[in-house]
Amino acid sequence: LSVYDLLNKGEKTDEIYKFAAAVEMIHTYSLIHDDLPCMDNDTKRRGKPCNHIVYGEDMALLAGDALLTQAFEIISTASCEKLNPKNILKSVNFLADSVGSSGMISGQCFDIKLNDKNYGKKELLNIYNLKTSKLITASTIIGAILSNRNNNEISAIKKFGENIGIVFQLVDDILDNETYNISLFKEPNINELIQNLTDGAINSIKEINGNTDFLESFAKFLASRVI
Repeated sequence: LSVYDLLNKGEKTDEIYKFAAAVEMIHTYSLIHDDLPCMDNDTKRRGKPCNHIVYGEDMALLAGDALLTQAFEIISTASCEKLNPKNILKSVNFLADSVGSSGMISGQCFDIKLNDKNYGKKELLNIYNLKTSKLITASTIIGAILSNRNNNEISAIKKFGENIGIVFQLVDDILDNETYNISLFKEPNINELIQNLTDGAINSIKEINGNTDFLESFAKFLASRVI
């Protein structure tokens, strides 16, 4: 929504909220499934019992399935009169690619199959890119696509999304005291990498003509949780 606001000088159609809702629904589905006993086997999410703890594993599985399906049902109703039909189709395709076997699902597969502490920095960053950064990047790129922006602007916004996606996951590692993951980053160390990625994100979004203050502040906030 913030990228769309930036590119349209604050003027927006209500249709953009359908895409924002779809991204949130996909995010929520991924968290429900991620917590399942066959995945991470967590019992709490944000201090509260996980969906499968409250409603059972069967209902949690179906709830995730329903959210994923309904996300695409919602964006399929986007008005072709208010948004360019070709851009709607591009956005649907980009979102599906980002969260499917080429993106988020692939990252989850790698995460599950990695043996405990039997991976390096390259493998870890690949998982972070696929599992987390892909969806965050999609949320930024869709705003640019629906705004009918050129490839240079889309590339700058993509870089912003990719960087803050990786930063988000690195910050989580520090807050969760994932000592092995942290130890993989030496030159630069993890704090330096977070700062470098944050600077890169800010520099990328500054390439866009308009008021980028909010997006810059958001990138800085993510990093400020640990540095």
